[in-house]
Amino acid sequence: MPTPPRVTIVTSRLDIGGAERHLARVLPALKRRGIDVTVYAMEPGGCLEAELVLHGIRVEGPRHGVSLHWPRATLALVGFLRRERPDVLHFFLPRPYLFGSIAAELAGHRRRLMSRRSLAVYQGKYPLLRFAERFLHGRTLGLIGNSRAVLDELAAEVDDPRKLALIHNGIEMPAPVTLAGRLRVRQALKIAEDALVIVVVANLIPYKGHRDLIDALGLAKDDLPKPWCVLVIGRDEGIGEELKRRSEAFGIAGNMMWLGEQVAAEPLLAAGDIFVLPSHEEGFSNALLEAMAAELAVIATAVGGNLDAVVDEETGILVHARDPRALAAAVTRLAADPALRRRLAGAARHRVGQRFSLEKCVACYEKLYRAMNEPHAQPIAQVLADDAATTHHRASAAEYAS
Repeated sequence: MPTPPRVTIVTSRLDIGGAERHLARVLPALKRRGIDVTVYAMEPGGCLEAELVLHGIRVEGPRHGVSLHWPRATLALVGFLRRERPDVLHFFLPRPYLFGSIAAELAGHRRRLMSRRSLAVYQGKYPLLRFAERFLHGRTLGLIGNSRAVLDELAAEVDDPRKLALIHNGIEMPAPVTLAGRLRVRQALKIAEDALVIVVVANLIPYKGHRDLIDALGLAKDDLPKPWCVLVIGRDEGIGEELKRRSEAFGIAGNMMWLGEQVAAEPLLAAGDIFVLPSHEEGFSNALLEAMAAELAVIATAVGGNLDAVVDEETGILVHARDPRALAAAVTRLAADPALRRRLAGAARHRVGQRFSLEKCVACYEKLYRAMNEPHAQPIAQVLADDAATTHHRASAAEYAS
């Protein structure tokens, strides 16, 4: 029987975020499938570390102070790689990819993969990083996107398409929400049983579009059934006070419930009727999948991985990004039509179960890691060819705009 591959995941701080929650789901499942996986957190101390350890995942990382942190973390990773000699090294997020690749070069490690979890907008702000990443792509065996939009961008950065593969996010399907469960969550939050509840789950970062949502609600407030409220779930990255002042200016401050960062936001979805993801850019949102699986009618912007997840008018409603009027129209439409909400929500849950299950996602990683552990590893496009061949329908942003 082949020796299980020893895989080291190199990432940043394990706080609440899309990539981090993805790893917290996938890695325990991979361990149960016999993959020997270790996480090297370049910035230790994140709140998800304990959860991974509880599931038997080894978490390593530098243990020094903040002075010259990343250079020192890179040297610490060199020492780790020389001691441990993992079979496969897999980078998540741009900074771990950059510094981790330097460490791998110094340690002589060649079997390297990179997962990009967002659109490459950040490269416009850091031109040197763009050039550095393109150089590193040539030294990396495989580049993995979590949506078609991300993969399209990677395809423009490399000369060899055999290096590219798509692995969508996956989630475990929750039990259907019951009326008793819905009322229990509403009671805990002191929300009326007959209230219309809108939910947004995203850290408070400008590109997540919270301003657009508040503007849209300001436009729609007189057309929404009373009472109504919005559950805002996510870590404040510096714009929280501005958003609260904006809601006050629109006269909707009393409708907003700022719930902050939640280690597990999924139980709160049971209180909702409509889920909104108004982001300007998106790799592939776990929160969107969770809302669809919880049978919420979803509204999302037609960007990035949202186009993979949502089939417009079938499993949700797509709107243009940065367009509060279009967002307001979609919210008022769903608010006024419970039957439409039920139809879209039921189709959304079915789509997640069919296309974006955790089992399917984990199986792709397992296949990839086992293949990378072979003496002569195949290109990752070939390894995951069968999975790519069954990829579901996706409308492009250009098709949507037309």
